[in-house]
Amino acid sequence: MELSPAPKGRWADLPEDIALALASRLQEADVCALGGCSRSWRAACDADCVWERLFRCRWPAAAAEAAAASRVQGWKALYINQHRRMGVAISNVVEFVGSSLNNGWLESECYLKAIADLALTADIGFLDVQFFLFSRNHSAIINLIGLHYSIASLHVPPTEVSKALQAVHEVFRLRISLADIDK
Repeated sequence: MELSPAPKGRWADLPEDIALALASRLQEADVCALGGCSRSWRAACDADCVWERLFRCRWPAAAAEAAAASRVQGWKALYINQHRRMGVAISNVVEFVGSSLNNGWLESECYLKAIADLALTADIGFLDVQFFLFSRNHSAIINLIGLHYSIASLHVPPTEVSKALQAVHEVFRLRISLADIDK
């Protein structure tokens, strides 16, 4: 039995520059998903130019300092490390708020301290707020702190903050619907 030839026009046959151009136009989650499709896409999605753009867009103030380190570590490693640093800094605020709750209530001083602690952490951007604060796993107070910080400190338009919160709600509702289907 003879195998048929590979189909023409496969995505893996794209020239490297075109694959890089496509990967460079994606957001973080999409780059990671595409990188899992094949070896050739993984190579394109692991490219320094892709992760440099993602880093510079997400943390513009930290990008100049990171440029020197990128020669040693690479932009993807820098991105992952910076993402983890933001996660640790924000989780410290979340833990503080959780330990300060009194029967579901948070004193205004604790609320304001949480906002101030976020503002003191360099480079926390709106995407960090979306990743680490806007979650159904967190209390409404944590979501509110993320909303307040995004509008007052990051100057994100309220409509954009609302869209981000609605997206979290939609993902949660989809998960519940899928769980109902499995039953």
